[in-house]
Amino acid sequence: AVVSTTEEIRERMSKFDLRLRDANFTKPEGFVSASVLVPLFIRDGKVQVLLTVRSKHLRSHAGLVAFPGGHMDEDDQSVISTALREAEEETGLPAKDVDVIAVLPPSFVRPNKFVSLVVGIIPSDFEPKMNEAEVSKIFSLPLERFLRDDVVKKDMVIGESEYMIFFFHDMVDGEKIETWGFTASYCMLVGLALCTSDYKLEVQKGVYLDRHSAFLVKANENHFKSLKKVFQSKV
Repeated sequence: AVVSTTEEIRERMSKFDLRLRDANFTKPEGFVSASVLVPLFIRDGKVQVLLTVRSKHLRSHAGLVAFPGGHMDEDDQSVISTALREAEEETGLPAKDVDVIAVLPPSFVRPNKFVSLVVGIIPSDFEPKMNEAEVSKIFSLPLERFLRDDVVKKDMVIGESEYMIFFFHDMVDGEKIETWGFTASYCMLVGLALCTSDYKLEVQKGVYLDRHSAFLVKANENHFKSLKKVFQSKV
């Protein structure tokens, strides 16, 4: 189970907020900056995460489950501005209605995306207005769903390390939805950060994280350097 109040969410996530930490995550040359919003809300006493299915007509990652987000524009003042603007464009979520509670360590998405993650609490009664040019579905799942043992795991060698790719399958409005890769991993990690037990998650062969270490700067800096080296070799 995960925490069940916005106050607990805010308290847990603030421990990992990069805005309050001394951290060094620099975008490599040749990479495109992007930002996603991880929108959380409480429904029926459970933390939910709002997700989208990307339009099949998009040039990259078409048809995949994703957080609302996209590329940084020249007019965006920060990674937060990008995440909020893109979320509003895709789902109709007004930026003023998002309570930003944390900026998490960035990561990479193929082929050359440098992605920042912004966690925000949104109104529980928010009704999405779908931009069909960008997304084909907007839905939510309980965050604790990503800590269950019905996950499918596949090993992938990246550089000199062996990582795990996670796949989740759910029925949403009568439609089978597959959440995997970057989105699945970060749903799991945010769920882990909000977990009420000492559950441990193996994210890499022999590497385990728990609610205290899910987004620790030092661990994420090492992980970041490892992935950075791999992705730079492919750009």
